[in-house]
Amino acid sequence: MQTTPPAPGSPRLKTPRPRATSRRAVLRLAALFSVALALALPAGAWAESPVLHVYSGAGLRPAVEPLAQAFEAETGTRIALEYGGTGQILARARTTGRGDVFLAGTRFFSDKLAAEGRISGVVALGIHAAAIGVTPARAGAITGVADLAQPGLRLALGDPQAMALGRTADEIMDRCGDAAAIRANTVVRTTTLQQLALHVAQGNVDAAILSVSAARPHGDKIRIVAIPLACYTPEEITAGVLSSATDPARAAEFVAFLASPRGQAAFAAAGFAAPAD
Repeated sequence: MQTTPPAPGSPRLKTPRPRATSRRAVLRLAALFSVALALALPAGAWAESPVLHVYSGAGLRPAVEPLAQAFEAETGTRIALEYGGTGQILARARTTGRGDVFLAGTRFFSDKLAAEGRISGVVALGIHAAAIGVTPARAGAITGVADLAQPGLRLALGDPQAMALGRTADEIMDRCGDAAAIRANTVVRTTTLQQLALHVAQGNVDAAILSVSAARPHGDKIRIVAIPLACYTPEEITAGVLSSATDPARAAEFVAFLASPRGQAAFAAAGFAAPAD
């Protein structure tokens, strides 16, 4: 295609060229993008939050879980919880040689760690109140420890090597019941309170020696029969800082939070009695 040249003396038209983006404009856009990204990310996403590895008896979960979440929200410290029967988590802490805080369902286990020089700053958090959990079908037939010896009953008990209430159950049978007959009726031993309560709630057994805190979430599926304190020494719930703690000061801060009035209220709400003065 032939282009007609402009007439002599007429003004020459200049072809417009795209303007290059200035360096200042580029920097401004980058800054705005960075601000938008920062607003979109959750707090603390730019740097990894400190983490506390906490071993906890499984039966303490209803109280420990909300307290751990509150501590995380208020301090930015992440709580990595590892639950299990207290005997199980004791073995885990010994085997791995790692962990920051240890919550025991009974002082018996924290005393073992203290004797080995593995824990310090141990405080009491509450008391495991023992009770008999009974299925609705057997509620009228089981009104006390002595009734657990009735022929034909199916019972669940905790493993005394793995959990606090297992040791307590042995003491209760020896003090206030026919221990041999009750053991003969025992068809299952468990490692956690949750397992005991589940066996009763599902009707797998007629009754179990457990705690009020474990039975409470199951409502009317488990009827509670109180056990007199004369039959046993209540297990004391404890917490302390492990010698393997990577940040002992932060671990001690979490233990103090658990033992604070706010922590005590959470344990009480979960069905645990207040620690002895």
